[in-house]
Parts: sequence; structure tokens; C-alpha cells
Amino acid sequence: MRFIQKLIDKYLLGWTPTYGTRFGIVLGTLLLYIVAIIACTMKTFTVDRPHYEQLISKLKRDSVSIPQIRGVIYSETGDMIAASAPEYDIFFDFRNKDDKLTRTYHDSVKNKDVKVTTTLLPQDTMDYYFSPNGPAAQWMHKLNPRKTAAEHAIGMMKAYRAGNKRYLALRRISYLEYKELKNSAPFFSKNRNHIGMFHEDRPHRKRPYGERRMAASTIGGVFPTDTFRIVNGIRMNMKGHGRNGLEQTFDSLLNGQPGIGFTQKVKRYRQTIVQREPIDGADVYTTLDMEMQRILDFELNKRILELNAAGGWAAFMETSTGKIKAISNLKRNGDYCEEDYNHFVMDLYDPGSTFKTVSYTVLLDDGKITPDTQVDTGNTYEHHSSWNYHGKEIRDDHPVGKVTADEAMVQSSNISLAKLTTGAYERNPKRYLDLIDKMKIFEDLHLNVEFQGAQRPRNRKVGDATWSRVSLGQISYGYETRIPGMYMLNFYNAIANGGKLMRPYIVDRVVKDGQVLYHREPEVINPSICKDSTLQAVRHALEGVVERGTAHGKPGLPGAYSKKLKIAGKTGTAQRYEKGTYSNNGHYVSFAGYFPADNPQYTGIVVIDARPGGNFGRPGGGYMAGPVFRNFAEQVYANSIYRTINDIKPDSANVANYGMYPKAKRGPMLPTAEVTSALGLDSVLNRIDVRNVNLRDVKPGVVPDVQGMGAADALFMLESAGLRVNISGIGKVISQSLVAGSPLTKGQTITITLK
Repeated sequence: MRFIQKLIDKYLLGWTPTYGTRFGIVLGTLLLYIVAIIACTMKTFTVDRPHYEQLISKLKRDSVSIPQIRGVIYSETGDMIAASAPEYDIFFDFRNKDDKLTRTYHDSVKNKDVKVTTTLLPQDTMDYYFSPNGPAAQWMHKLNPRKTAAEHAIGMMKAYRAGNKRYLALRRISYLEYKELKNSAPFFSKNRNHIGMFHEDRPHRKRPYGERRMAASTIGGVFPTDTFRIVNGIRMNMKGHGRNGLEQTFDSLLNGQPGIGFTQKVKRYRQTIVQREPIDGADVYTTLDMEMQRILDFELNKRILELNAAGGWAAFMETSTGKIKAISNLKRNGDYCEEDYNHFVMDLYDPGSTFKTVSYTVLLDDGKITPDTQVDTGNTYEHHSSWNYHGKEIRDDHPVGKVTADEAMVQSSNISLAKLTTGAYERNPKRYLDLIDKMKIFEDLHLNVEFQGAQRPRNRKVGDATWSRVSLGQISYGYETRIPGMYMLNFYNAIANGGKLMRPYIVDRVVKDGQVLYHREPEVINPSICKDSTLQAVRHALEGVVERGTAHGKPGLPGAYSKKLKIAGKTGTAQRYEKGTYSNNGHYVSFAGYFPADNPQYTGIVVIDARPGGNFGRPGGGYMAGPVFRNFAEQVYANSIYRTINDIKPDSANVANYGMYPKAKRGPMLPTAEVTSALGLDSVLNRIDVRNVNLRDVKPGVVPDVQGMGAADALFMLESAGLRVNISGIGKVISQSLVAGSPLTKGQTITITLK
């Protein structure tokens, strides 16, 4: 011990290491730590790797998007016109077909639990269910009859053998069909971990009133599958987003926001854990009236097919507010029509003679003419002629002769309007165009706020690239103009609305959880487009167009004229403008107007795309587009009539002998008397010599008096008293076998004689 103590004292306690020795000790220690860390790392990546991978797989999280519910589009009355409906694509993941699965069952012989190893999808299971006529193949054929059961079976077996991880077995099946599939055969009732079947939601918008009709292009649709677009410099998947129409315009509000979550594997199962709840979309309430839409859709479709036209578009708006109540854009496809793109706001076309009303309004309001101003067309029945304006032949399609300006409008004379307009403004055509601009009728309506792709009119300017010596004359009767249908409709609405120009709109409000996110009120663009005297003259001319002019119609070719209500408006016919020139490839024929003419409620325009080969002769807006307008107006007007008894004036010729009133021949007397008294028909009952039943006259145990009654009343009264009845003859009762007022026994028989 003494020796050890000396060593310690000499070499440890008495030792003073140099600087180099101390540095070497520290460096050596650090190197040992580094070597240890490297060794542990290598052990983790090699020896312990399977263990840690197993732990990671149990904790792995897959980020998922939790779908939201897209908002609903409603009509003005709350009818659902577009809503999301769940649909599913069914897939199979066959990568787990060879996975080993340990199952436990109780062995009754050994009286203990036994573990056995099996596979998730054994071959014999697939062979049974997906033989050509196997039960699973049969059910898949039922849900997708475009493929036979054998074709479904072959596809499934090929995918199974190839280990396909995403085999699309069924496309776009409904929720009920999906549940039916799950319950149809034991094979489908297994969960994904056993058979690999899984589904994916497929965004689908249902339009209950029709997928290809009933304003479908205006309402729009969504992208049903993965579709990528560059939005604000970012590549986005547009699946489920609005593709066109209101669905696209209000997509940011309708769509809402998806939620965020993750899936975590727990004992071979994956569970979704929500991190952020989805935000459902807002609801859009339109101004559409689906009953009006049904009428317009039916009438326009019928007329297109009758004329064998290429298509047509039409819209009606509420005169006082500017609300679009119905809109159709149809194209013929064989023997039926379906919705095309929204021609009504996206097409620039020459309105033809419907533009004459604009020229007539300008001329009157500027004091250049009066309704009685005379104009000589030079075109008579004896001498058919055109008018040459700077080398341009301007023609009327029928002789007009010398007429007033008012009658020129009624007869839709091209020569008259061209002569009047050029005579007033040839030296200063800019004033004519400025006066049109002053009315604001073709001012930008900003329709793209609600209508994607909406166009605005091409405002003509004197001296622009296309202006020529004949432009003023051409514009006066509707050529060289290029105007969307919505703007012409809005102009005629101002005429119907006492000169007040409204801004048309189709979306009333957007609501989310009771909060209004977007709202439109009727908006006045111009409180008065012209003087009152001008307005009255224009309305008088438009009424004449329908009463006796180009819109009245002819025998066998009815137009817009109606015997049921008063309609006012103007016809139009213009050649199609294609590739920078007016072609011979058909015409656009139209009728624009309002009803009832004496108290306008609705304004509308109907345009027919008339191509060569149709079932018509000379194109004309009166007999081609007019019937659509008339039939729509009559049906809408009939639905809006509410009349009381005080509103009905009796025919004085019939009141004298009561021939216009139905006679009260049978039924309880007192209720009948109350009704006839309220209607002021007491004297009618006094003149009728047929008695009515009155159960107050039935007394227990006493034979009723039925003389003077009809058979039905007498039978009812006698049986109510407890008697059996024999009837002889027809007419009214003249005698009864039991004396009225005498005692009776229930079940006793009485015979009554009628004459």
C-alpha cells in the first residue's frame, strides 16, 4: 500500500502535464466520440433498419384533402336548379393479393385457438366471383350495362394477375348504387384491406330541370375530372370547379374550401384525422322563374323544329326591374334541340329591322320628323323599285309606296328609314351616332360580372376603318351594327318601361349561413332615354306593327298578334355576317317586344338562326320568331290572371232569363242557398221548381216528404230516414207509397214514382 501511495504521489499528484499532452488527451477523447457516433449510425442503417422502418410505417401520415359541399343554385322562387350529388368511381388495388394474413379460429377437436396463414385475395375467390357469369361480374354488368358480365370479369382478372394498383372498375355510380354494390355479393362487402376495393368522389352537378335544356348554358357546369389550368401563374387542378356559366362566374363563392387532414395507419387500417374542417360553398339565388323557363324552352324548341332552323335564342326580363326571368340558347341536333353556348350575350350580330326603332326614336326626339312626316319609297305595286344610296341598292321586301313615318315603321320599310335618317344626318352623321350614345342604350352593361364571355356592342365612329359613304344608311335599318341580343332586349325594355333604362341582371343574391355575400338591386342606367312625346309615338308604332304590320301574320302564317292580350314589338331580318362580309348562308330573324302593351310586365326578344334548307320561304321575323313570343306571352299572362266574381261582367242578354247561370237541381238546400245568395242569384232558386234535399226535414221515426225532388235527392233523404226505396220512372217525384209524416219502421220499403 505504501508503494502504491508513492506512485500516486509521484506520477499523478505530482505530475504536471505539458500543453501538448493536454491537447492530445482532449483530441483523443473527441475522436473516440466520433467513432462511437459513426458506429451507432451504421448499426441503425444496417442492423436495426427493419425495426425502425416498421415503426415509421405505423406512424406514417398521408396528407389528404377533405371535400367540401359546393353551394346550390336556386331559382327566384327557391327551386333547386343546380346542386352537387355524390357520385363515385370504383377502383381496385390488387397489390395486396399476395399479402400474408394471420387469422385465428377455434379448433373444437383440440379445444383451443389455432392461428393459420392465408392470403387477402386467393385465386379461387377471384375465379368464383369473376368467372364470366360470376355473381360479382353480374352485379358490375348491372351497374354498367355497356359492358357484358364477361367483359367485366376479363378486365378484373387481367388487373388481378398484373397486380394493378388502380384499376377503374366502375365509373360515375350514384351513392345508392354504391351501397347496392356493397350489399350485392359477399365479395364486395369486404373492406379495402381485404379485397383492395376503394372509391373516389367524383364532383357532379345535377340540374333537376334538365342537363341539356332549361338554361343549361347560362347555369353552367363543373369540371368532372382532373383538369389543370394556369391560374395567376399557379398550376391548379380545376376538378370540381366551375367550367362555364354561373358555375364559373361565381366559382369562388360556390366552391368553398376543402378541409385538410391526414391518414394514419393503425393495425393495417388507415384512419382520417381532420386538421382543418372543410368550408361549404355559398348558395346562389338567381332571378330565373322556372315555369317561364319551361314555357320559353318548349316554345322555342318547337318552333326551331317546325322551321328546321339551325337554332335560336331568346330571353325575357321583368320590365320594371331588369331581372332576367327566362333565357334559352338552343341548337338543333337532328330531331331535337339542346342548349348551346350563350349566344344571347356572347354573339355580335346585326339586329336588322329591330334597330329601326332606335333610328325612329332618335329622329323623333331630335325633332327631325313627326309620326306624320311623309316619305315616298318609290316602291309600289305598279312599279317595284329600290333606292340607290351612293351606289348601294336599298330594297323593301314588299311594296310600301308613299307613307307616314309611323306607317313606315309598321310596314318595316328599309327605304323609308334610310331616307329619313340620311336626309336628317348625312351632313353630320356624328350627331346621329352621338344621340344614340346619349341614350346610353349601348353603353357597356358589364354583363361579364354575371355572364362569362359577354360581349359589348361595337360602337360605330365616323371615320373609323370600316366607315364608308353608305354606312349611315346601312346603320339606320340595322346593318353594320354588331350588337349582342341582351342590349337590344334592354333597349326595348326601356321603351316598355316608360323610357327608364335598367341594368339587366340574373343573380339576385349569394348567401352563406344566412349572411348575404353578394346582392343586386334594380339599377337605373338612364332615367329617361327620350321625351315622353317621343316615347308615346314609338309605342304607338310598335303596337301597329303587331296589330296590322309585319308582325301580325297572314292566313296560315300566324305572327305575334294575339286575341287574348295586346302585344307590341318589332320584327327584324338580317343576313348572316361571316368572314368579314354578308353571306348568303342564311339570316337571323327576330322579334323584340313587350306585353301587355297597355301595361307592360315583361319584355322579350326571340332570334331564329335560319339557314338554307329550312321549312320556310322568304325569311321573316313576324311569322318565324313572332309565334314563340306570342305563345310565351299568352301562357305567362294566363298564369298571372287573378279575377274575382266582381271582375266578371254578366251578359245582359242572358241575365234576363238566367240562361247564363247553372241551375241548382240537387244538393243540400241551405248550403246552396248560401252560395247563390253570396253570388246575388237568389232569384234563380226561386224560379227552379225542383226541390233540394234538406236533412233538417228528416225526423226520427217519420216518413219524409220527397215530392218534387229529383231521384238522387229523394233516395238520399229516404235512406237517411232508414227506409228501403223502390224507384219507378224518371224526372222528379210525383208520388210516394208511404204518406209523408206517417210513422215508419226501419227497413220498411217505400216506392216513389217519378215523372
